[in-house]
Amino acid sequence: MRILIIRTDRIGDLVLSTPVFEAVKRHIPDAYTVVMARKGVIDVISDNPFIDEYINYDPEGVHKGLSGMMALSKIIRKKQVDVAVELFMSFYPALAVRLAGIKRIIGPGSRVYSNALLTDVIQQHRKESKYNEAAYNLMLLKPLGIDDMDIKPHVYLSDNQDSCEKFLLNQGAKPFNYFVVHPGMGGSAKNLSIEKYVMLIKAITEKYRLPVVITGSYIDHTAVNRITAKLHENPYVKDMCCILSIQQLKMVLFFAKAMIGPSTGPMHISAALGRPTIAVFSPIKVQSATRWSPYLLHNVAVVEPKIACKEQYDCDKKCLHYDCMDSIRIEDILDRMEGLIAV
Repeated sequence: MRILIIRTDRIGDLVLSTPVFEAVKRHIPDAYTVVMARKGVIDVISDNPFIDEYINYDPEGVHKGLSGMMALSKIIRKKQVDVAVELFMSFYPALAVRLAGIKRIIGPGSRVYSNALLTDVIQQHRKESKYNEAAYNLMLLKPLGIDDMDIKPHVYLSDNQDSCEKFLLNQGAKPFNYFVVHPGMGGSAKNLSIEKYVMLIKAITEKYRLPVVITGSYIDHTAVNRITAKLHENPYVKDMCCILSIQQLKMVLFFAKAMIGPSTGPMHISAALGRPTIAVFSPIKVQSATRWSPYLLHNVAVVEPKIACKEQYDCDKKCLHYDCMDSIRIEDILDRMEGLIAV
């Protein structure tokens, strides 16, 4: 059986989809798995032993617009897929899959076009955040006779670890003797303030006297610049924002003593690599750890404000706890991190 699995959104979402790849291979051993993910994100799942083939979806390039969708559909048709599983519904990719002539297409009934583009519509209410995102993904395999909710996310490394070690040493960071702080998150959820991150990094360097590597993408560049400007006299701070490929980021996270970050892709990569990870979460329902924390992983400590949040989707400035993220104490973050490192 040839199975196409589609997840075309962000890094963290893709990491939380990795249990699906393993579940398919575990329960259908002769399955040939093809995974379609977004360009610039797909490298997160490279070297995954449960994936046989990849489709690099490029919505800003060759797959842009209607003509790009038709080109994508032709690529999918050539794969001779028997079953497709849409973990995330996006119109053009979903239409491309439908037009590729695949007889069975499974996915969530979360869009107005779901019934038109799917053959097996699975009703899920993800905004209710009753389950983890990985669990929601695994539930979509039930029409294939797969009911296995106990598979953890995994990210795999390539074989060029020696070059990464040399790169780190050139940056003044010895493997397993530095920390990573990733302060950015693309605005998808509430986060600690710039000032809080500055305090956190200062506290780490004062306590451990070890380098702190700050990571980020171009979206995070402004925030990271504001942080590093306030820490320019701190010799332990290493700014690696915007200079790492996905493969390099995976290596930097793997060799870290521990990683601290909000609900974002690099935090999920660190967790899925098995490294000690402090995950900072918003209490808002759709942003909460219940739905978006690393799935079933014991190398992760979740830190969130200790308030009773009533917000479902967004935060109202009238809320008495509007600045709740900065109520998280630096001491609590360091204590949780120390507990993971000591294990």
